[in-house]
Amino acid sequence: MRIKVYIIICFFCMVSTILQAQKTITFFAADGLEITADVYDTDVESSKYMLLFHQAEYSRGEFQQIATRLIKIGFTCIAVDLRYGNEVNFVNNETAMRAKKGGFASSMIDCEKDIAAAISYVKTLDTKPRIFLMGSSFSASLCLKTANERNDIEAVIGFSPGEFFGAELSIEESIRGLQTPYFVGCPRSEHYYVLQLLSGTQSKKKIVFKPEGSDGLHGAKTLWWESATRDEFWLSLLFFLKDFK
Repeated sequence: MRIKVYIIICFFCMVSTILQAQKTITFFAADGLEITADVYDTDVESSKYMLLFHQAEYSRGEFQQIATRLIKIGFTCIAVDLRYGNEVNFVNNETAMRAKKGGFASSMIDCEKDIAAAISYVKTLDTKPRIFLMGSSFSASLCLKTANERNDIEAVIGFSPGEFFGAELSIEESIRGLQTPYFVGCPRSEHYYVLQLLSGTQSKKKIVFKPEGSDGLHGAKTLWWESATRDEFWLSLLFFLKDFK
């Protein structure tokens, strides 16, 4: 009986979170692929936009809980379905399905086109947007790389970045010299590896966080309510974000 009650409570919590998504929109990447995203509007007057990119085999559903917390501190959140993905939290990756059906290139590296398209989309919403990128796993790596190649990104939040691209792309080299502020979080088991990855960056404002309570989860799901380390990660992340008024 207790298990049934727990399941029902979880279901209604999930539905309540889903309803927080103000609207689902689409825009187009440079190669013509239509990209799906969920927009979570903040009630606070703000020009800050947090673009949220999921980990491999996931969808924009990775950020249901995360976005509903970020909008409370003044960020309009846009959770994007990248072309490399599948499903999570009962949310299918519509972009990945279109990419497969249409024969679009859809490797992890090809998701750079989707990140660039999301940035361009934000610029149609606001004349002077303050753009923040949040990535999870492979997309965290691409967000750091993107920030190092552009001058219109205010900060990057990355969870569990790494070398996921083989000989095709070295993230350590691609982010060498990065000056954009960043927050990078990872499990304790990944910490040494992440420090090496970031060793060539030159950002003056940065936090590289590992939890103390337990190892932590890979990617942005370490912020989910069911994560044992969520409070530690949220506290450190909010401390980082407080300076971006």
